Amino acid sequence: MSKSWMIPTQNDPLGAVRAFIFHIWKATNLDQILLPLNGNMNITGPNIVNSAAQIGKFNPFTPLMPINAIQLIPKLVDSGNNIAAVLRPCEMRTLHGMIKYNEVYTRNLLTISVDCLGTLPKDEYEWRAQRKGSPKGLAQEALKFARQGGIVPYRYRAACQICQSPKATNADINIGVIGLPVREYLLIQYKDEKSAKSLQPKDIIPANDALISHHRSTIDRIIERGKETRSRIFAGLRGMLPTNIDSLIEQMQYCGDCRVCLETCPISNFNFPRLDDHGVYLRNDIFEWLVSCSECGVCEQECPRHLPLTIIFSFIRSQLAACNC
Repeated sequence: MSKSWMIPTQNDPLGAVRAFIFHIWKATNLDQILLPLNGNMNITGPNIVNSAAQIGKFNPFTPLMPINAIQLIPKLVDSGNNIAAVLRPCEMRTLHGMIKYNEVYTRNLLTISVDCLGTLPKDEYEWRAQRKGSPKGLAQEALKFARQGGIVPYRYRAACQICQSPKATNADINIGVIGLPVREYLLIQYKDEKSAKSLQPKDIIPANDALISHHRSTIDRIIERGKETRSRIFAGLRGMLPTNIDSLIEQMQYCGDCRVCLETCPISNFNFPRLDDHGVYLRNDIFEWLVSCSECGVCEQECPRHLPLTIIFSFIRSQLAACNC
């Protein structure tokens, strides 16, 4: 990763991010961009937009993730246009998992990732948005506590509570907010020096060591908190969770014809686990699905039986890692 930079926000971090994305649109002559538009009471998801004017409607800090935006990437890249996507860290992990298995073509795709401050379950989001009077207040609240690493983590979705990678990384452009005085500065990192020179706005300046250090240490605290939460949940559910792929397949057979977890997963959408002649999922297909999981948690929030899928999948992967399977 190249040198870190920072851009002044002048007491408006959301406005600064929007202005930065607008600069990228103009600098790269984009045709389309995938954006997490403003959340509202109707739970709208990310959208592919064709006009820079719509950048003013996007808000990457809305604490809601109704779908994994990678589901829309194939439609975006197949257009053949000059395109970009603003993604959460877990969505970036999903994208890299798909690239690993040659499931998506990304040569014409510019990726932009933003530190994730956590997301709420849909019902919690709706309830809090109503109390705030609008969803905008929730995004403002998330930003208000960005320097401390977020607020009320116990109310986050399970995937966010145990997240080990909230930092924006591995994108062409990474935007840092965690641990930062966001009303003063945001961190920007480019994948290489060439990108840094060609895509820098005029007001960007080299980041100071104190800012970078606080960003890193706050992320480390969030990761440690996620590890502790994960271990505590594992301990509480040990004996009730599937412990290996075979027991998971047995659980999935018990779910019958319901395939919501598979149908909502971007990875399985491009490499859907197959059934054998007896209607049982093929073990190797389920293995590949598990090891490709980015822990975005969308499968869990859509599960009609409310199974703790994020924890189940994480637990089985930990068992696989322990035995080098």
